[in-house]
Amino acid sequence: MKTFAAAVLFMGLIFDIIILLFVIIAVLLIYSLLMISVETKTFEMGVIRMLGLSKNGIIGMILLQALMFVAPAIILGFALAVPLMRPLYSYLLSDNLGISNNPSLDGTAVG
Repeated sequence: MKTFAAAVLFMGLIFDIIILLFVIIAVLLIYSLLMISVETKTFEMGVIRMLGLSKNGIIGMILLQALMFVAPAIILGFALAVPLMRPLYSYLLSDNLGISNNPSLDGTAVG
């Protein structure tokens, strides 16, 4: 186990860096989509504002639009991640390392 400890730590670090890059790219993508949407709808928002919508209403409208961008991605991500965990874990981890390759959740993860 000691011979593989450095390799496991290095792989964990690489995976963490990749996940961080994906999160940064996702945040930038959502931000750019929202900014393009807001900039193209400036006239429409001005008309809606003249009709009586408050600033909080416009902020709520933009937040709802952001939720409509993010919610399907989160649902799809969880729906695809759970079935893909078992083959990925069985490929990356083997029993000779002494690491369980059962990715299902159990009580030991909580405490």
